[in-house]
Amino acid sequence: MMRSALSLLLLLSATLLPLTGVAAGCAPEHLVQGCRLEEDSCVCGLGCDTTFIYATREQCLTVLKEKKGDVCQPSPCEHGGVCSQISRDPGYKCLCANTGYYGHTCQRRCPTTEEFSKEDGKATYPIECMIF
Repeated sequence: MMRSALSLLLLLSATLLPLTGVAAGCAPEHLVQGCRLEEDSCVCGLGCDTTFIYATREQCLTVLKEKKGDVCQPSPCEHGGVCSQISRDPGYKCLCANTGYYGHTCQRRCPTTEEFSKEDGKATYPIECMIF
């Protein structure tokens, strides 16, 4: 019974693994759940331990960030915003507090009180524009 279950598992592996993009030459004991670099992104899934060399997405993203270099040089932030590297795409966040601007790259001018009061009431005032 045990031998037939193992044979069935090997048969399924040989049949399904090529369909899932896993290398057909990978022995079952070398299959891992992990991540690999593919062009400019991390691809995670089931694969050979020689290809899927990163145990977690975070490890893969760290290596990817190092390969790309410092995404904050030159700074993508406008109007004096401060660039901070993060692990999520696009790899940085602009801190716009006290610049008078907000948005992904501090590209939008903060509205004045008068301009904001003319909004339809559904808009929220950008937190980067608040002065405490």
